[in-house]
Amino acid sequence: MTKSKHPLLLFAAPYFAPAYHGGVVQIYLGLLTRLKRYRVVVVGDRCNTSLAALQEWDALAKQRYGLDVERIDAFEFHMGDRKTGPIGSLVQLARFLRQGRRQWQELCNKYSPDAVVCGGTYSAGWLMKNLPKRTALVNYIHGEELTMAVKPRFLAPFMHHWQHRCIRRADMNLSVSSYTAHLVSRMTGAPVEKSKTLSNFIDLNRFHISGKRAELRAGYGWQDKTVLLTVARLEKRKGIDQVLRGLEVLRRQEKLSPSWRYVIGGKGPERDALVQLVKELELTEYVEFLGFVPDEDLPGLYESADVFVQPNREINGDTEGFGVVFLEANACGLPVIGGEAGGTADAIAHGRTGFRVDGELVYEIAAAISILMENDELRTRLGHQAVEWAANFDVNKAVHRFENLMDEALFKHGAAPKNLTSVSADI
Repeated sequence: MTKSKHPLLLFAAPYFAPAYHGGVVQIYLGLLTRLKRYRVVVVGDRCNTSLAALQEWDALAKQRYGLDVERIDAFEFHMGDRKTGPIGSLVQLARFLRQGRRQWQELCNKYSPDAVVCGGTYSAGWLMKNLPKRTALVNYIHGEELTMAVKPRFLAPFMHHWQHRCIRRADMNLSVSSYTAHLVSRMTGAPVEKSKTLSNFIDLNRFHISGKRAELRAGYGWQDKTVLLTVARLEKRKGIDQVLRGLEVLRRQEKLSPSWRYVIGGKGPERDALVQLVKELELTEYVEFLGFVPDEDLPGLYESADVFVQPNREINGDTEGFGVVFLEANACGLPVIGGEAGGTADAIAHGRTGFRVDGELVYEIAAAISILMENDELRTRLGHQAVEWAANFDVNKAVHRFENLMDEALFKHGAAPKNLTSVSADI
């Protein structure tokens, strides 16, 4: 292949488009499509979607962003036919590991990267063992991949072993929050001097106040409503069920105004259970399910609402590593209510841009909702402060820091271009 004047990053992204749409995907796309001093090749997999959808998305990524995407079969092992028994499962696993290593090695040979960025240390750490000597290794760590319970369970100890080894031997570990950085050090024993923080970020050209709030609200039919909003994958750790229970507490206390509307955007495994809970709590007239929200509709949805809520909590080790959704809502003028679990302290300025609450305590959630939904002056003041806060997390600042961090990692590894002289990215 033709040698570029820019250093090349091979970016392993186990959770990537088009099969996934969440915050991690948006972070990676926001970052990688804006790099100026580095060329990047993303490595995704072929799981959970059709070959036609993959080919269509990869071609669009190349056309729209100039982003090269390669695919291996899978980063994670999934059990096949259980009728094969333990021996059959071991044969499948051996085949998976052999095939994955072969495909990964072919990509390393094809591109001869200056650095590999591992964007999923649990899912892809096992592939990082035999990188070319000249190739630097940088891990991009969100937090939940260190603690979450995964399947198949019999493989988890081995995957965590490979993950921790990948983190300890890396030239640099990038964490999205101070919480994640602390978790990395505590759980893996990786040297602190290898740890850097690269906070999650948002595109302020996309998430901002458009001035069309009245028009947007009319489109949703919310002209006379005070709207409490959640946009998330519908899973337990997001705490949507706790919001519903909090609203039921307010209804019993006669504090739930008829003009309030709780709007839930997103899809996920908990949808049916949440719909049933709404019925059981007699909240049908107060709750609206939007279903999946297209990316292009998200900024307008935020601007149409009044308060954003996601009282995240830890479920079986699965938690919020940062919470970029809070920044998105802030940039569109919304005060937020988030959970204390995980790394949300880096995303929410408690008392200034919203509140952090214990996601396990329904009455605490209910009180925060009541304070913000009832008090127009407080909601407006925190909304203005939220916009100012979100400006600190602009994607362009993050791109500049990321490229400086890559410079530092390559210099330390000895893989830096000849024209690069190193200073710490933190100076």
